[in-house]
Amino acid sequence: MAKSDLVSGLFFIGLSLFVCQQSGVIGLGTLRKPGPGLIIFGAASGIGVLALALVVKSFISKADQINFGNDERSISRGKFLSICVSLFVYALMVKWLGFALSTFLFVFFVLHTIESQRWWRILVKAVLITIANYLAFVVWLGISLPKGLLAW
Repeated sequence: MAKSDLVSGLFFIGLSLFVCQQSGVIGLGTLRKPGPGLIIFGAASGIGVLALALVVKSFISKADQINFGNDERSISRGKFLSICVSLFVYALMVKWLGFALSTFLFVFFVLHTIESQRWWRILVKAVLITIANYLAFVVWLGISLPKGLLAW
């Protein structure tokens, strides 16, 4: 069992239970008339479920230690750092470039960094992910996102 997974999973289960309890104090409301704590309750519940899955996985797993860089599925520290920096740059540029263009560039960069596929496959994936995000946030949820250079 990976001890770090167990400890972090138990921490997030506790945090999730506390946040769920506090959102109940704020007021959940109903699905037709949601209260201010309903979204917080849902997010905390999701975190709790994921943390519970991590705890269960840590008991099932027979690995005693985590091997960084020795697994074919792992990424190098340099790639990890470049993805973290690109996420920071994405947050800075989303207002100037707009949601669609900056999301496309970010997803393209991340996929190009992680996956070793042909560039056109990565391009198609980045376009599809950007369109799906735009449809989910702007069309379906009605959220106003920065338009930036592409004021469409």
